[in-house]
Amino acid sequence: MACAVFRARGASSRIARRLLFALAFALVGACAHDFRLSQEIDAADFVLGPSRYPPPDSADWQLVPLPDAWEISRPGAHDAGWYRFEVDLADEPDEPWLAYFPRLRDGGMLYVNGALAATVPQSDATQFVQWLRPHAPAIPPRLLHAGTNVFHLRVSTSGSSFRMVPFFVGPESELNGPYQWRLFWSYTSAQMTVIATVLLGVFVLVIWVRRRMSFEYGLFGLAALCWGIRTLILVVSVFPARFWHLWQTLNYAATGGFVVSMTLFMLRFAGLRNTLIERSLLAYWLTGPLAMLFGGEQLDQAVGRYYQGGLIVVSTLMLAATAVAGWRNRTPGVLMLCIGVVFGLALGVHDYLIQIGVLDYRRPYLLHLSATVLLGAVGALLADRFVRSLRDAEQAARVLESTVRDREVELERNYERLRRLERERVLGEERQRIMQDMHDGLGSHLLSSLAMIERGAVDPDAIAQALREAIDDMRLAIDTLSPAHEGLGEALANLSWRLQPRFAAAGIALRFHLDELPDRIDLPVEESLQVLRVLQEALTNALKHSGARQVDVFLDVHGEPARLALRIRDDGTGFEVGQSHGGRGLSGMRRRARRLGAGLQVHSGPGGSLVSLEVRLSMPGGISPDADAAAR
Repeated sequence: MACAVFRARGASSRIARRLLFALAFALVGACAHDFRLSQEIDAADFVLGPSRYPPPDSADWQLVPLPDAWEISRPGAHDAGWYRFEVDLADEPDEPWLAYFPRLRDGGMLYVNGALAATVPQSDATQFVQWLRPHAPAIPPRLLHAGTNVFHLRVSTSGSSFRMVPFFVGPESELNGPYQWRLFWSYTSAQMTVIATVLLGVFVLVIWVRRRMSFEYGLFGLAALCWGIRTLILVVSVFPARFWHLWQTLNYAATGGFVVSMTLFMLRFAGLRNTLIERSLLAYWLTGPLAMLFGGEQLDQAVGRYYQGGLIVVSTLMLAATAVAGWRNRTPGVLMLCIGVVFGLALGVHDYLIQIGVLDYRRPYLLHLSATVLLGAVGALLADRFVRSLRDAEQAARVLESTVRDREVELERNYERLRRLERERVLGEERQRIMQDMHDGLGSHLLSSLAMIERGAVDPDAIAQALREAIDDMRLAIDTLSPAHEGLGEALANLSWRLQPRFAAAGIALRFHLDELPDRIDLPVEESLQVLRVLQEALTNALKHSGARQVDVFLDVHGEPARLALRIRDDGTGFEVGQSHGGRGLSGMRRRARRLGAGLQVHSGPGGSLVSLEVRLSMPGGISPDADAAAR
């Protein structure tokens, strides 16, 4: 029987193995452990066979060294095989043992002294497995005994690229530490990388789409998302068989997407943007996934070897672009970026050489760590650019705020100047109006009185009447222009209170009909004064010339738009409408009506007279400029 029996080795070889083992774990931060009882299995007997139970000793066992690359030792083999080895124990163990496999890509079944000790899921008709993490199945102490213990390991590979690497058997207290270290760096760190990069990629892409930031942010988000998807292959090891082909296509697409996106980012960052190069990179990105998608599983090894080898060339272009950016900028951030690219490229070459068999297959894949460093450097660079952009935007906002504040102060000064000018204009117009009212009313009466005195026609009654009319006109203006003026209704009440005694003394009944009048009439003060003066003139004429026994005043609001209607009717003897009576007479009333933009109608006959005035209440500004100009 050709059997590999492992005995105690010399001190020098044991120290060498431990140093190599410690060096391998130093790549991922592990430290050396003192293996007193653990043994490294670097050779075993092998036999092909599909059986799910250990073959007998009479099978065609052949001693093979480990690592055992099937594409070299048995090319074209796609079946199951068995490895057999022996471990000698001086005493029966009192603690669990571990079979520590740094790499067992296709899973397996471990038998100890003929009993099944552990199973690592393998590929079959329903599932495809690809373990890129270590395994350390426990061996119950009851299966081990003092003396020689025979181990059988069944492996079932889905391709000729399978490699069986050296592994370890020993107490849990010795092997659990190295296993946990390697598990963390090859599996747990990959889980954290997937979560961090996928969330980061989605976040940056969403912000990029919503905020329409520069294209470099979109490339960074795409690279982070692709790397998270690519790293899933280190985390998800068991796939449904019918989906494995699509999964592998997605893996190549994510790997190529990361490399191409980062290269495009570096080219743009270095100011080396070239449309032809960018389109060529995008085209190359698609070649691997499309070849895998339409070529099937038979192209898997070729795509893995040549497509990913081409990605290393693309990564070299990324390194060159980073060097150019570093030479042009020479900032700490760019230097960190250059270091990240060099580090990532080195570990990418490391993983590629492991995959094609140039480096020891026992080495852990490390590219996911370097890419995380690279993404961190790029993210820090973009974050710094984003913060500086925010700082510039805040500075611009402060400058704009200061400018707006200055403009507000200037506008306030201009507004205050306009308000002062407007007040002066209003005061000027008010003075002009008051002067015109004094000229038309009080001044006219006083001039008439003065003229009579100067002619020597001193008639006390006439002078008294003229002065009385001047006082009435002054009171009318005071009632209308007073700040406490309540409107047209109050002025009418005051006018009625002053005129009632005079009409009564003349034997004339003066009646006001205001039942249909609203509580308040929104008529400007100037227009109210003109309406009252028309009313006063008409009543004065009726008192002096009509010979009437009764005078009725009607005031109401009607129509749409609303119109104020004033009617003064008497039952006197009438007069010729074309003639002027009493000085100002009808001409004064017509002049005031024109200033109001109103219509004035006068009807007179043997049965009495009727004066009608209608004013539009909705007229903007109250007085028509044309009418005012015509009146002047």
